[in-house]
Amino acid sequence: MDIPTDAFSGILEELRRRPLATNKYRLKSGIGKSQAFGLVNKRCLPPDYSRQNWTRPFLYKLLLDFGEKYVKIPFTSITVNQDYRAAPHRDRGNRGESFLVAFGDYQGGALRISEGSLKGDWDVKMKPLITDFSKVMHEVLEFKGTRVSLVYYTLDTDVQVPPASVIEQGGKWLFKRGEEVITSGLPHPLKGRCIKFEKTPVVLEFK
Repeated sequence: MDIPTDAFSGILEELRRRPLATNKYRLKSGIGKSQAFGLVNKRCLPPDYSRQNWTRPFLYKLLLDFGEKYVKIPFTSITVNQDYRAAPHRDRGNRGESFLVAFGDYQGGALRISEGSLKGDWDVKMKPLITDFSKVMHEVLEFKGTRVSLVYYTLDTDVQVPPASVIEQGGKWLFKRGEEVITSGLPHPLKGRCIKFEKTPVVLEFK
């Protein structure tokens, strides 16, 4: 079922007001405006929430509101791609099914899946596609115009983290990790020193 155009209007307006920063670390799928919200892997630390959560709390709220209404699979994380043509890749580090949908004023931009039962070119403009993208090679075909896509997925980890939420306080949107308001980053006691950590059952609650 198609998602109505107005469901994306708030997210699109916020991205026009303040475009995503370029992600220089997506080497396999290509450098571009692609950022992850929610639970992400951390260098030298167990997975935890993305810095995008507290630097862009209002956008995170819009993404959570959209997910609550339209995304019918469990998720811990959300990737937002803005005018980003992903090269062929698999979503290593994800677990199970992902929900993908694109929107905007663009032509072209189909999602090409080059293996598996869904092999082919898929029009995902306001038409959600759910599959396990960690198991199939996929890419975005050439497009013209403004194309934004959202990917809701579960990170492949069993670490336990406090629940995430976004609150309004004093006319500002703020990110909460459990009961703590985060505005300038998570504690990083290791200072670049890597350690091993034990996996424990994941407890995630998005509000």
